[in-house]
Amino acid sequence: MNPLTRRQISLLLYSGFTMMFWLSQGAQAEARAEQGAQPMADVWLQEQQVESRLVGMAAVVIQGGEVRYLGAAGERKKGSGVAVTVADRWHLGSVTKSMTATVLARLVEAGEVGWDTPLLPVLGLAETAYPDWQGLTLTQLLSHTAGLPANFSMLQSIKVSPDEAARPAARLQAVREVLNKPPNSVPGSEFLYSNVGYTLAGVVIETLTGQGWEQAMRERLFAPLGLNSAGFGPPQSEGGGLSEPRGHRHLFGLTLAASETADNNAIIGPAGTVHLTLEDLARYGYEHLSGERGESTLLSADGYQRLHRPNLEHYAFGWVLREGNAETGPMLWHNGSNTMWYSLLVLVPEHDTVVAMVFNEGDVPRADALAWQWVEYSVQQLNE
Repeated sequence: MNPLTRRQISLLLYSGFTMMFWLSQGAQAEARAEQGAQPMADVWLQEQQVESRLVGMAAVVIQGGEVRYLGAAGERKKGSGVAVTVADRWHLGSVTKSMTATVLARLVEAGEVGWDTPLLPVLGLAETAYPDWQGLTLTQLLSHTAGLPANFSMLQSIKVSPDEAARPAARLQAVREVLNKPPNSVPGSEFLYSNVGYTLAGVVIETLTGQGWEQAMRERLFAPLGLNSAGFGPPQSEGGGLSEPRGHRHLFGLTLAASETADNNAIIGPAGTVHLTLEDLARYGYEHLSGERGESTLLSADGYQRLHRPNLEHYAFGWVLREGNAETGPMLWHNGSNTMWYSLLVLVPEHDTVVAMVFNEGDVPRADALAWQWVEYSVQQLNE
């Protein structure tokens, strides 16, 4: 899972490009123009892909609910010559966290649980968990202040991912083992970024709804918002071809395509396994932006505002507050990576704008730097 900040991750650079590939990119740009999406930055995006040599990338801007730009550059698989497209799906990593938090906000508004309800009795763990966990709450889980470890043990992480039907039991067992030990810090007192915490938040969803986290996401988030491209794990190509991008990892100075099923163990799905098209990702972000103004049927304005309100270290519930500058104003954002993909989703409220960028390569510092350049470039273009 992504460690959240640029300081915590490292990078290596490598990729290629061909003349045939350039021609395919030009055809895609022409098609997008005909469809009415403003070709605001195709040249910028293609130049950045060539200069950075990152395998593949896509970028989007939505303002006022309308797509202002949607483009893609690079390859689905390194050396394949098969171009990424604007219709491809991308692994989001920890951008998933805000989605898990959104479903929990719906359960809070339905009166199923409160942000500060002690969770151990809800989960049936009050008698078995280590005593210091007794006051554990959703607020602590979703703001990374619960004192939980960053990740599960290596032994747990290398297990074969269970089938979807078996995941609720596997998640409950995994978090039960963690809660049998004392917290890393007093719950509520310190920011400790934790994929375990969001996995436990997923267990809360499963306990309250009687559904697996994946099914709850389908019914309570994806379907109501029309996110028809959404799924879990890396996007799968059909018929053994290359109809979707492949993730890429770095090993001994090389950029290598991962298998199309390569991912973290699926038990940590609530912390980071959703995939989407880039446009669906941006429309999900715009739901949060407009939802704060009371323009949503999914949640109340108060619900969205609570999701966006920071606790410690500028971290809210699956969102991070960034002060920005005079041109952008304050921004809400989150990024994600499973070490083979990278994504960044940014809300720019003062411009009623959502900006996102995704990559099928886990070269996180390079991808992160380029994604933030895209945010600055996009806002600058909108201001002109």
